[in-house]
This record gives sequence, structure tokens and C-alpha cells, in this order.
Amino acid sequence: MSQARRSKYDIAKDLLGPLSLTEQLLLFWSKHPDDVDKTSNYELATDQWTVGSALDPFHEAFPKFEDAIRGKAVLDYGCGDGFQSVAMSQLGAAKVLGVEIEQNRRDHAAKLAAEMRASNVSFAEKISGAFDVIVSLNAMEHFVRPEENINEMAAALSPRGKIYLTFGPLWKAPYGHHMHFFTSAPWINLLFPEKSVFRIRRLYRDDNATSYEPDLNGMTIARFHDLVDRAGLKVETIRYRASGNLPLISKIPLLREYLTNIIDAVLVKA
Repeated sequence: MSQARRSKYDIAKDLLGPLSLTEQLLLFWSKHPDDVDKTSNYELATDQWTVGSALDPFHEAFPKFEDAIRGKAVLDYGCGDGFQSVAMSQLGAAKVLGVEIEQNRRDHAAKLAAEMRASNVSFAEKISGAFDVIVSLNAMEHFVRPEENINEMAAALSPRGKIYLTFGPLWKAPYGHHMHFFTSAPWINLLFPEKSVFRIRRLYRDDNATSYEPDLNGMTIARFHDLVDRAGLKVETIRYRASGNLPLISKIPLLREYLTNIIDAVLVKA
């Protein structure tokens, strides 16, 4: 006869000790710990990446993305394991430089490029040269010093070049907390104390994290526009993708800030 599964409250009591009222409320809106893979978000995503699918987010965000990179010098800013860089080479980019601060990910990217015979793709820790196109995927909300990052992109952009950014969820979006892997509750980063959130999070991740920082920088729509202006850039096109595809959200600033999940933006020199 199989033993009944322990409740999530009993598991939490054993691991965390007594729970505050806010912690109990958050746990109520959270999954059972046994139903959540404790693998990190990054590792789960990496397992699903392929060269064939790496550019899907850009194709969704920018319908003519393939035309934008064909024959161009492209900078893949925050290239990770190199899937996007290699994919852009296959779509006709003249050359691609993938920039990534983590050595192990650059090593993976270089190995991938060699396997795919992408001889016009290279990887480095720092930017060198000027580029017709700069791309960045789901990074603006994670940069530790986003003002420095967008300034670097602006400095590397050729006079008539374009920066393609797609990122989210934003800090004030319903799931801007990036904790959807264990809870369906929206805005917990705004409604619950950080300490309570990360105590409950311990039931689902064993990485000893105690703060949203440095993984999340609190990026909002207003802050993004301020960074763009101060970097000497301007918005050529922008789309605010609302949670649930709600209509007219982008027209109402307050609702836009709290309900926009993803920003797709094309930036050029001011």
C-alpha cells in the first residue's frame, strides 16, 4: 500500500520552521514541491535550445528579422551558448560576433560553431568593432548594470545600424518576479516581502538565493526609456506585449507599466 503524499505545509514546516502569515498565503498559491523540477531555470531552458529554434523569439518579435541581418555584421550581445549566433550565420549574416562574459558558455558556443561549420562566427568576452545589427534576447531585465550594457551597445552600433531588443517579463508585470515555476500568484515581488518569497522559494530551488538581485534588476518600462535616451539612442519601433494579449493596454501608461509582459524594440542612434 503506497504511502500518502505529505502536504506542502508539512514539508515547509520541516525545512523552514514556522511560517509567517504571508508565507502561508504564498504557499497556498504555490505548487506542491514534489511537482516542481528543482533544476534551475537556465538549465531547463538550455535543454530545449537548438540552432533551428534559437531565433524563434526574434521572428515573433520582428517579422522581417531575417531580412534585417542578411549580409550584415551582427553583434549577438549576451550570446550565451551560441545557438543564436550560429543560427544568424545560417540565415545569411556576413559575420557574427557573440559576446558573453562566462567562459564556459563561450567555450560551448565555439564548439557549436565549429560543429556547424559556421566559420564567420566568433566569440569574445568584450566587444571589438562596429556592427550594422545588434541583437539582445531576454537580457535587459537581468543585466546587473543595464546602463553600462546599453551604452556598450550604442557605442558598438554603426551610424545607420539598428539594435533589436526583445525581453521580459518586466519587473511590474504579473510575473515579473520570474517565480512562475513554482507559483501562479501574480505580482508577488510587489505584494510580498522579499524575505518571505525567498524562504518559500527554498522548497523549489536549493541554490541558497535570498534576493532578486543580482539576477533581476527591477527593469520597468519607464526605466528602459530613460536608459535609451541617456545612451544617445531613440526608439524606431516598439511593441508592448500585454499579459493575456489584452487590447489597448499600450495606450494607458499606468496599465501598460503593470500589464506589459514583453517589450520588442528597435533602437537607432538619436
